[in-house]
Amino acid sequence: MIDSCANASSNHLNQNIRIRGGLLSVLISKVDAVMAKCKNCIITLILILAVGCLSEPPILKPDWIVDQANVLDPQDENDLINRLSDFYDSTSVAVVGITLESVGDLTVESFAQSLYQSWEVGNTETHNGIIVLLLIEDRLVHIEVGSGIAQEVFTSQALDSVEIIMADLFANGDFRRGFESGFDLLMRRVNSVSWEIAYTSLGHTLRDSIGSLNQIISTEGVIIGFDEDEVIVQDSDGIEARLIVPADSPVLSIDDVIGFTGRIDENDPLVIRVLNLDVDYAF
Repeated sequence: MIDSCANASSNHLNQNIRIRGGLLSVLISKVDAVMAKCKNCIITLILILAVGCLSEPPILKPDWIVDQANVLDPQDENDLINRLSDFYDSTSVAVVGITLESVGDLTVESFAQSLYQSWEVGNTETHNGIIVLLLIEDRLVHIEVGSGIAQEVFTSQALDSVEIIMADLFANGDFRRGFESGFDLLMRRVNSVSWEIAYTSLGHTLRDSIGSLNQIISTEGVIIGFDEDEVIVQDSDGIEARLIVPADSPVLSIDDVIGFTGRIDENDPLVIRVLNLDVDYAF
């Protein structure tokens, strides 16, 4: 009887051990599977972050020269900075040079435009800033110009020619001369026109009609009509002017109040080629 009970107890114990052992094995297998999944998730996350870091260009702080790709000697960089700073002091036109390894998945155009806007390069009234961007990995030179300069002195052909000259020098490893040559060509074109605001009202231009041609005016008025491609405005003194606005300007309508900066094309009648436009829409 005792032996039978002992055997029964032993069998029951062995069965419990086997059951518990089986449960333990199942639990261990599930834990291993979870850990494997977590490990895979972690590896995947690391890869995603790594790819993201590789595809996103670095955040840049504004400066005359930003040599992120480290292709310029310190002395060369300092000389270029002084040249650009002096040019800005004498013309109010900001020219900046940037080197990068790459802009990742972005297009060079979208990156340059975004950078121009975030840095607010040049005069915010006349939009007369210029960014010269060199991408080492892509072996690419791109020049981004403000809307004022683009209409004033640069055609796409003119920009292409500057980029080609710079690219040839960069390809030979002569980065200082590449930037100097490009900056010199850009500065010559910019110097062909004045960028200082000479007038702040339409009346001022009429009193100085002979000297107002090709000068810059910054003022405001109410839209009172349209004539083909021209927008007719009137200021608070009742003086009228015709504006030639950029093709990408917002849709305008009668009674909109606009602030504008532009270059005077004619003085009788008064015609202004707009460089920058702000609109306070009528309700």
